Amino acid sequence: MGITFKITRKNGGKAEGVLSWPEKNLSSPAVSGPYGAGFIESGAYRARRNVLLDKDGIPAYCDPNSKCWFQLLDPQFQTARTDIGIHPDGNVPGTEGCIGITVNDTKPWYDALYSVASGSYTTVDVTEEILIADNGNGDV
Repeated sequence: MGITFKITRKNGGKAEGVLSWPEKNLSSPAVSGPYGAGFIESGAYRARRNVLLDKDGIPAYCDPNSKCWFQLLDPQFQTARTDIGIHPDGNVPGTEGCIGITVNDTKPWYDALYSVASGSYTTVDVTEEILIADNGNGDV
């Protein structure tokens, strides 16, 4: 079993939920969208170790502790979207379709992704279990 991003709330082009990796004892709140084409598409992805990239000095990829990184995701389905990944939700809140981790210290996530054997990958499943549907007016 790999990583799961379970979307529990959608509001327009923004999705919120929980990113978890049980084998690594990791679970964090996360966001996707509302910028670009909106939140990430549901489906199966692969996170390849060789595309875990350091993004030092690029605020959109940095957590408040200045850990800056980006893990590219490879969709296992047809999509027109590119450059989708997992990274700290830095700078302006929200992403352009990536999964943005919204905790102060994302180093445990970086270290866990880095621990994947070189040339290998872990799976990432994006699912929806909507607990709160928001119409954008604050009404639930």
